[in-house]
Amino acid sequence: MLRQGISGVGIPGTRDRKILAAMLLNSNRPVHIDLLIDVVWDDDPPATARQQVQNRLGSLRARLGTDAHRINRNSNHYTLEVGNEKVDGLKFRSLCTDAEIAAKVGSPERAVTLLRSGLELWRGSPIEDIESVKLQVEALRWREYHLKAIETLIEIEFSLDRQRLLTADLHSWIASYPYHEGLHCRLAEAMHAGARTAEALGVLSGLRSRLARELGINTGPVVEDLYHRLLHGARTATVALG
Repeated sequence: MLRQGISGVGIPGTRDRKILAAMLLNSNRPVHIDLLIDVVWDDDPPATARQQVQNRLGSLRARLGTDAHRINRNSNHYTLEVGNEKVDGLKFRSLCTDAEIAAKVGSPERAVTLLRSGLELWRGSPIEDIESVKLQVEALRWREYHLKAIETLIEIEFSLDRQRLLTADLHSWIASYPYHEGLHCRLAEAMHAGARTAEALGVLSGLRSRLARELGINTGPVVEDLYHRLLHGARTATVALG
Protein backbone atom coordinates (compact mmCIF):
# COMPACT_ATOMS: atom_id res chain seq x y z
CA MET A 1 0.00 0.00 0.00
CA LEU A 2 1.33 3.43 -0.97
CA ARG A 3 0.00 6.62 0.57
CA GLN A 4 -1.04 9.66 -1.43
CA GLY A 5 -2.07 12.33 1.00
CA ILE A 6 -4.55 10.59 3.30
CA SER A 7 -5.90 8.09 0.78
CA GLY A 8 -4.48 4.63 0.20
CA VAL A 9 -3.39 3.32 -3.17
CA GLY A 10 -3.67 -0.47 -3.32
CA ILE A 11 -1.38 -2.46 -5.62
CA PRO A 12 -3.01 -5.90 -5.80
CA GLY A 13 -1.31 -7.67 -8.74
CA THR A 14 1.87 -9.70 -8.18
CA ARG A 15 3.56 -8.34 -11.30
CA ASP A 16 2.55 -4.77 -10.51
CA ARG A 17 3.94 -5.15 -7.00
CA LYS A 18 7.24 -6.51 -8.30
CA ILE A 19 7.61 -3.66 -10.78
CA LEU A 20 6.69 -1.04 -8.19
CA ALA A 21 9.10 -2.57 -5.67
CA ALA A 22 11.90 -2.31 -8.22
CA MET A 23 10.98 1.30 -8.95
CA LEU A 24 10.82 2.19 -5.25
CA LEU A 25 14.17 0.56 -4.51
CA ASN A 26 15.58 2.76 -7.27
CA SER A 27 13.52 5.88 -6.59
CA ASN A 28 14.52 8.91 -8.66
CA ARG A 29 16.93 6.80 -10.72
CA PRO A 30 16.31 5.53 -14.27
CA VAL A 31 15.50 1.81 -14.42
CA HIS A 32 15.95 -0.04 -17.71
CA ILE A 33 12.96 -2.04 -18.89
CA ASP A 34 15.18 -5.14 -19.14
CA LEU A 35 15.75 -4.97 -15.39
CA LEU A 36 11.99 -4.84 -14.82
CA ILE A 37 11.55 -7.87 -17.07
CA ASP A 38 14.14 -9.75 -15.01
CA VAL A 39 12.39 -8.69 -11.80
CA VAL A 40 9.06 -10.10 -12.97
CA TRP A 41 10.18 -13.32 -14.67
CA ASP A 42 13.78 -13.88 -13.51
CA ASP A 43 15.47 -15.87 -16.32
CA ASP A 44 12.37 -17.10 -18.13
CA PRO A 45 10.47 -14.17 -19.66
CA PRO A 46 7.77 -14.77 -22.29
CA ALA A 47 8.04 -13.34 -25.79
CA THR A 48 5.54 -10.65 -24.81
CA ALA A 49 7.44 -9.60 -21.66
CA ARG A 50 8.36 -6.11 -22.88
CA GLN A 51 4.79 -5.29 -23.87
CA GLN A 52 3.41 -6.72 -20.64
CA VAL A 53 5.78 -4.61 -18.54
CA GLN A 54 4.86 -1.51 -20.52
CA ASN A 55 1.19 -2.27 -19.92
CA ARG A 56 1.76 -2.77 -16.19
CA LEU A 57 3.68 0.52 -16.02
CA GLY A 58 0.76 2.23 -17.70
CA SER A 59 -1.54 0.80 -15.06
CA LEU A 60 0.78 1.95 -12.28
CA ARG A 61 0.96 5.41 -13.79
CA ALA A 62 -2.82 5.63 -13.62
CA ARG A 63 -2.83 4.54 -9.97
CA LEU A 64 -0.02 6.90 -8.98
CA GLY A 65 -1.06 9.72 -11.27
CA THR A 66 -0.30 12.69 -9.03
CA ASP A 67 2.50 15.20 -8.85
CA ALA A 68 3.77 13.36 -5.77
CA HIS A 69 4.36 10.02 -7.51
CA ARG A 70 5.20 10.07 -11.21
CA ILE A 71 6.63 7.38 -13.45
CA ASN A 72 8.41 9.04 -16.35
CA ARG A 73 9.76 7.36 -19.45
CA ASN A 74 12.91 8.19 -21.40
CA SER A 75 13.44 5.68 -24.21
CA ASN A 76 13.86 2.27 -22.50
CA HIS A 77 14.26 3.73 -19.02
CA TYR A 78 11.58 4.51 -16.45
CA THR A 79 12.00 6.73 -13.40
CA LEU A 80 9.74 6.91 -10.36
CA GLU A 81 9.99 10.53 -9.24
CA VAL A 82 9.07 10.84 -5.59
CA GLY A 83 10.02 13.18 -2.76
CA ASN A 84 12.18 11.95 0.11
CA GLU A 85 9.32 12.52 2.54
CA LYS A 86 7.12 10.00 0.69
CA VAL A 87 9.42 6.97 0.93
CA ASP A 88 10.95 5.77 4.20
CA GLY A 89 13.99 4.43 2.38
CA LEU A 90 14.76 7.83 0.89
CA LYS A 91 14.27 9.55 4.24
CA PHE A 92 16.58 6.97 5.79
CA ARG A 93 19.33 7.63 3.24
CA SER A 94 18.94 11.40 3.60
CA LEU A 95 19.23 11.23 7.39
CA CYS A 96 22.30 8.98 7.14
CA THR A 97 23.96 11.41 4.73
CA ASP A 98 23.26 14.32 7.08
CA ALA A 99 24.65 12.25 9.98
CA GLU A 100 27.85 11.56 8.06
CA ILE A 101 28.29 15.29 7.47
CA ALA A 102 27.61 16.07 11.14
CA ALA A 103 30.21 13.54 12.26
CA LYS A 104 32.81 14.97 9.88
CA VAL A 105 32.32 18.53 11.16
CA GLY A 106 32.65 17.48 14.80
CA SER A 107 29.00 17.19 15.86
CA PRO A 108 28.75 13.60 17.12
CA GLU A 109 25.62 14.20 19.19
CA ARG A 110 23.74 15.49 16.14
CA ALA A 111 25.06 12.56 14.12
CA VAL A 112 23.70 10.14 16.74
CA THR A 113 20.29 11.84 16.69
CA LEU A 114 20.10 11.70 12.90
CA LEU A 115 21.21 8.07 12.72
CA ARG A 116 18.71 6.99 15.34
CA SER A 117 15.94 8.84 13.51
CA GLY A 118 16.92 7.03 10.32
CA LEU A 119 17.13 3.62 11.94
CA GLU A 120 13.69 4.07 13.50
CA LEU A 121 12.28 4.16 9.96
CA TRP A 122 13.70 0.72 9.18
CA ARG A 123 11.17 -2.06 9.69
CA GLY A 124 11.69 -5.61 8.51
CA SER A 125 13.05 -6.36 5.05
CA PRO A 126 13.25 -3.84 2.17
CA ILE A 127 10.92 -6.20 0.29
CA GLU A 128 8.47 -8.58 1.91
CA ASP A 129 6.21 -11.21 0.35
CA ILE A 130 7.68 -10.56 -3.10
CA GLU A 131 9.64 -13.38 -4.73
CA SER A 132 12.23 -12.21 -7.24
CA VAL A 133 15.91 -13.09 -7.52
CA LYS A 134 16.73 -9.69 -9.00
CA LEU A 135 14.86 -7.85 -6.25
CA GLN A 136 16.77 -9.80 -3.61
CA VAL A 137 19.98 -8.35 -5.06
CA GLU A 138 18.51 -4.85 -4.83
CA ALA A 139 17.32 -5.52 -1.28
CA LEU A 140 20.82 -6.63 -0.31
CA ARG A 141 22.15 -3.23 -1.36
CA TRP A 142 19.68 -1.57 1.02
CA ARG A 143 20.59 -3.94 3.85
CA GLU A 144 24.20 -2.85 3.38
CA TYR A 145 23.08 0.77 3.84
CA HIS A 146 21.27 -0.29 7.02
CA LEU A 147 24.27 -2.14 8.41
CA LYS A 148 26.58 0.78 7.65
CA ALA A 149 24.27 3.12 9.59
CA ILE A 150 24.29 0.74 12.56
CA GLU A 151 28.07 0.44 12.49
CA THR A 152 28.52 4.21 12.26
CA LEU A 153 26.18 4.78 15.21
CA ILE A 154 28.05 2.21 17.30
CA GLU A 155 31.41 3.78 16.48
CA ILE A 156 30.19 7.21 17.57
CA GLU A 157 28.53 5.96 20.76
CA PHE A 158 31.69 4.05 21.72
CA SER A 159 33.80 7.15 21.05
CA LEU A 160 31.53 9.02 23.48
CA ASP A 161 32.08 6.26 26.08
CA ARG A 162 28.41 5.29 26.05
CA GLN A 163 28.82 1.64 25.10
CA ARG A 164 27.02 0.42 28.22
CA LEU A 165 23.85 2.11 26.97
CA LEU A 166 23.93 0.16 23.70
CA THR A 167 23.26 -3.37 24.95
CA ALA A 168 19.53 -3.38 24.14
CA ASP A 169 20.16 -1.92 20.68
CA LEU A 170 22.92 -4.43 20.00
CA HIS A 171 20.67 -7.34 20.94
CA SER A 172 18.10 -6.05 18.46
CA TRP A 173 20.63 -5.56 15.67
CA ILE A 174 22.15 -8.99 16.24
CA ALA A 175 18.67 -10.46 15.77
CA SER A 176 18.75 -8.93 12.28
CA TYR A 177 22.37 -9.95 11.59
CA PRO A 178 22.87 -13.14 13.64
CA TYR A 179 26.22 -14.07 12.07
CA HIS A 180 27.88 -10.66 12.25
CA GLU A 181 30.99 -11.10 14.37
CA GLY A 182 31.64 -7.39 14.81
CA LEU A 183 28.22 -6.76 16.37
CA HIS A 184 28.70 -9.65 18.78
CA CYS A 185 32.10 -8.29 19.78
CA ARG A 186 30.62 -4.86 20.39
CA LEU A 187 27.88 -6.37 22.56
CA ALA A 188 30.48 -8.30 24.55
CA GLU A 189 32.54 -5.13 25.02
CA ALA A 190 29.47 -3.17 26.12
CA MET A 191 28.57 -5.86 28.65
CA HIS A 192 32.13 -6.01 29.94
CA ALA A 193 32.11 -2.22 30.38
CA GLY A 194 29.02 -2.67 32.56
CA ALA A 195 30.71 -5.31 34.74
CA ARG A 196 28.83 -8.15 33.01
CA THR A 197 31.86 -10.07 31.81
CA ALA A 198 30.30 -13.51 32.33
CA GLU A 199 27.43 -12.52 30.03
CA ALA A 200 29.90 -11.08 27.54
CA LEU A 201 31.70 -14.41 27.38
CA GLY A 202 28.34 -16.10 26.89
CA VAL A 203 27.62 -13.88 23.88
CA LEU A 204 30.86 -14.92 22.20
CA SER A 205 30.40 -18.59 23.13
CA GLY A 206 26.90 -18.47 21.68
CA LEU A 207 28.24 -17.03 18.45
CA ARG A 208 30.82 -19.81 18.27
CA SER A 209 28.12 -22.44 18.65
CA ARG A 210 25.78 -20.81 16.13
CA LEU A 211 28.41 -20.46 13.41
CA ALA A 212 29.59 -24.04 13.89
CA ARG A 213 26.08 -25.49 14.01
CA GLU A 214 24.39 -23.46 11.28
CA LEU A 215 27.22 -22.55 8.91
CA GLY A 216 29.91 -25.11 9.71
CA ILE A 217 32.58 -22.46 10.28
CA ASN A 218 34.67 -21.17 13.17
CA THR A 219 34.71 -17.67 14.58
CA GLY A 220 37.51 -15.44 13.34
CA PRO A 221 40.66 -14.36 15.17
CA VAL A 222 39.15 -11.07 16.38
CA VAL A 223 36.39 -12.91 18.24
CA GLU A 224 38.83 -15.45 19.67
CA ASP A 225 41.24 -12.75 20.80
CA LEU A 226 38.48 -10.79 22.55
CA TYR A 227 37.16 -13.96 24.20
CA HIS A 228 40.54 -14.83 25.68
CA ARG A 229 41.20 -11.27 26.83
CA LEU A 230 37.85 -11.17 28.61
CA LEU A 231 38.40 -14.64 30.05
CA HIS A 232 41.76 -13.65 31.52
CA GLY A 233 40.63 -10.25 32.73
CA ALA A 234 42.65 -8.15 30.32
CA ARG A 235 41.58 -4.61 29.48
CA THR A 236 39.71 -4.63 26.18
CA ALA A 237 40.47 -2.46 23.22
CA THR A 238 37.73 -1.61 20.76
CA VAL A 239 37.65 -4.11 17.91
CA ALA A 240 36.78 -3.47 14.29
CA LEU A 241 33.19 -4.04 13.20
CA GLY A 242 33.90 -5.35 9.72
